[in-house]
Amino acid sequence: MKQNILVWSAMVGVAFSSSWATVFTPLETDISEPDGIYYQGDATMLRVDLRTVIGQGPCEVGDYSGCTLDDVNNDTNKYDDFKPEIKVHFQSDDFPDDGKTSNATLRLRGASSRFEDLKSYRIKLDSKHDLWRGERKLQLNKHLSDLTRIKNKLSFDLMRDIPNLPSLRTQFVHMYIDNQDYGLFTHVENVGKEYLLRRGFNKHSNIYKAYHFDFKLNPKLALDADGHPIDQKAFDYILEQKRGKDSKKLLEMLNALNDYSNNFQQDVLSKYFNENNLLTWEAVNILMGNTDVTTSNFYIFNPKGKDTFYFLPWDYDSTWGYDWQPSIVQGGFVPAKRYRGPFNFWATEIGRRYLLQSGNLNKLKLAVEEIKNNYLTPAKVKALTNSYYDLVYPILHQSPDLDYLDSNQPTDELIFQEYNTIYSQLASTVEINYQRFLKDLNSPMPFHMDTPYIEGDDIVFEWEPSVDLQGDEVSYDLEISTSYNFEPNEIKFRAKNLTTNSFRTKWMLPKGDYYFRIIARDSANPQENWQNSFEEYYDEIADHTAYGVDNFHVDFDGIQISNDIEIDGDSNDWQGKLNFIDANDITTPNVVDWRFGGSIQDENKLYLAYINDDTIDSNKFWAWHIFIDNKDSVTEGYFGYDYLLEGANLYRYTGDGESWSWEFVDSIPHALNGSFAEFAIDKASLDNATDFEFLFYGSNSYLDLETPADTMSN
Repeated sequence: MKQNILVWSAMVGVAFSSSWATVFTPLETDISEPDGIYYQGDATMLRVDLRTVIGQGPCEVGDYSGCTLDDVNNDTNKYDDFKPEIKVHFQSDDFPDDGKTSNATLRLRGASSRFEDLKSYRIKLDSKHDLWRGERKLQLNKHLSDLTRIKNKLSFDLMRDIPNLPSLRTQFVHMYIDNQDYGLFTHVENVGKEYLLRRGFNKHSNIYKAYHFDFKLNPKLALDADGHPIDQKAFDYILEQKRGKDSKKLLEMLNALNDYSNNFQQDVLSKYFNENNLLTWEAVNILMGNTDVTTSNFYIFNPKGKDTFYFLPWDYDSTWGYDWQPSIVQGGFVPAKRYRGPFNFWATEIGRRYLLQSGNLNKLKLAVEEIKNNYLTPAKVKALTNSYYDLVYPILHQSPDLDYLDSNQPTDELIFQEYNTIYSQLASTVEINYQRFLKDLNSPMPFHMDTPYIEGDDIVFEWEPSVDLQGDEVSYDLEISTSYNFEPNEIKFRAKNLTTNSFRTKWMLPKGDYYFRIIARDSANPQENWQNSFEEYYDEIADHTAYGVDNFHVDFDGIQISNDIEIDGDSNDWQGKLNFIDANDITTPNVVDWRFGGSIQDENKLYLAYINDDTIDSNKFWAWHIFIDNKDSVTEGYFGYDYLLEGANLYRYTGDGESWSWEFVDSIPHALNGSFAEFAIDKASLDNATDFEFLFYGSNSYLDLETPADTMSN
């Protein structure tokens, strides 16, 4: 149980027991909760019975007297003015029948969940005095994307014991409406007046619920002289005002946070935030694997008369291995890497400024480790999940929940086999998330891409620099595709190892719609330590999101590619066709250093060309390698490649996939001219293939030089 300590009392509110070292330094603004806040004893299943009371009249904005349960269930737009609700009679195991015709109202709750077949509801008691467990509102959530249906309760129950982060009351509910079984719900405490009073806070304190809030200044958050939103609807779309009337302190905080000329520690963090709360909130999200908390699904609490803003948790169904749940993986909805760990935090202005301060990334690492070891242990998780199982499992075996379990398995038996497998793995999820966090720490941070634009015959790409918090250099790979999936045969252009955050090249493709992505890589381990941009492309028809992808349109044809190639050493024939780019010059000696490469083909021949950074030495021509993969081939190939063009000699692979074993095929017609080389290979020598992938590989170590290998691929 959390300590019974008053908020803001100096020299109290110590974050953790003295029995272990802690990264959390006691602060005057530390937040805590009194004892007895949460329901006592083991988890239980509460039966709730509602009886609808339908009146006469219209069902329209301002007069919902004639609305029905169907009208409530069809309220799919959270943001319009039509919010139908109906009168109901509420009773439960611990709230007996009061004899009234109606004693509450029922309406839909949630945002995207409104489109689900099984809805989530809010019940609000009519009386301000005759309350259920001291609460006036029951918020009943279905959590259809969570196969286990326990992740939200599990999260909040675990947070009860974690200092610096107030939790919420939760209760499993089995609800019936008009004697019809509506199945399993999880009630989560409403963050409102009763929440504040129960914890000893001023009931007029400010509470905001984040929907599209990145802690940046936004004109939709404009206030009048009294601190009231000028446009309440626009304000609430960003940051819904749940309690409080004067938001001047909010804009004061945002102005300070977005002023990079000030001292972050003194003028922002110490004044407007509590670092222990900030670290704990982020560490818990990392360890529970919360992928849906970037700019939404949390509360901001600003106690009346105080400067400090606290994070309060909300909505933890997209956690505990959500992104490796089989139905999510098979449906293609797996969140991007940037939704994990420190990258999620970086998406907000407070996260970015905090992590940019020297030493704060290590503080976060220590906080994650401390909370994992002391509050989110496998034994503690397992004890809670074991206590839930016999409550939840029987209800999920019957309609309506049985019909909507989030599994792609074809039979009930297989669904529950998958259910039990996932359920049993929950206790190990924290360690998996922790190890993933440690690995993710080395990757660059997400960034924003600008829409490309045309200047003359050139297309120009620009993007925000990606930050590597370890200080490693960052390079970028740019790709253009005709599809947002970026299948190999759809990628029409690549530029690799770019070292600036802009790129310009001649437009070489037909007019039309295209997609582009930029991948940032650090210099220490570019294959593992990479990152996509913040941009996302959503296909409404396929209901699919491509992460790190944006689209653009070009309304003129670029340089037309012709296959009329003569093997004569004239690089002008290849104008507009050398679309593999290696922008990473290696230092001297640089005998093999690719700069550009390209391929085209006609019915009979595959043409290849490349430009080296320096003159190609014909006496050392064998050091320039082009590995060729016949994409139609089912043979193993040398790490996937079927042919090797070594200098001008073509070889076919005959080994087991890893051994160096090649047989000579032919000497290929070619021409050398300074730093330019071109080739024409008969397709008959390539098994008449039509779909190829290439790796340009040259190692100066072959030439007894210390310069490393240089590669370029398409």
